[in-house]
Amino acid sequence: MQCNDRKLIQQLNRGCPEALRRIYTQYRTDLYTMAVSVLGDGVLAEDCLQDVFVHLARKAGTLTIRGNLKGYLVTAVINRARDQLRRSVRQAGCSVEDLSLAANHGNPEQALQLSEEGQALIRVLAQLPQEQREAFVLHAQADMTFRQIGTLQQVSGKTALSRYRYAISKLQQLLQQEGVQP
Repeated sequence: MQCNDRKLIQQLNRGCPEALRRIYTQYRTDLYTMAVSVLGDGVLAEDCLQDVFVHLARKAGTLTIRGNLKGYLVTAVINRARDQLRRSVRQAGCSVEDLSLAANHGNPEQALQLSEEGQALIRVLAQLPQEQREAFVLHAQADMTFRQIGTLQQVSGKTALSRYRYAISKLQQLLQQEGVQP
């Protein structure tokens, strides 16, 4: 765990509200982008993030994180997103507008600049089966290993790797159909 993250957790556990704000500011853009990629809906992604950070605030004083803070938050967002998907009757496609919102969600200097290729990737990502989309996002966005992804998805690391490979293959096909060179 990074020294700064460790210090933020200690401050949060001592009741410092500024620590929660700094954690949110540091990780919100990545977490929101992941939530949008998994859920395919910007409003649901916002709800997901809010739930995760409300839960984090409630655990202040007793929070113990074994791994790194980003990994803890990514796992919390993915688990919350899964819960929302189970409760949701529909699984809307991820719109370019939702991803644009994700890009403008952080500080202006950290804003994600979306190219046409990036927008096409988001459109086709929403067409992947949930398990493949999740494996792709967790590896590409959260830098998780296939073993970590497998643990989170309750499958073997090899199965997580296969899901990622299937996602890459399907993404290449779909991007070519959109006229974008992968």
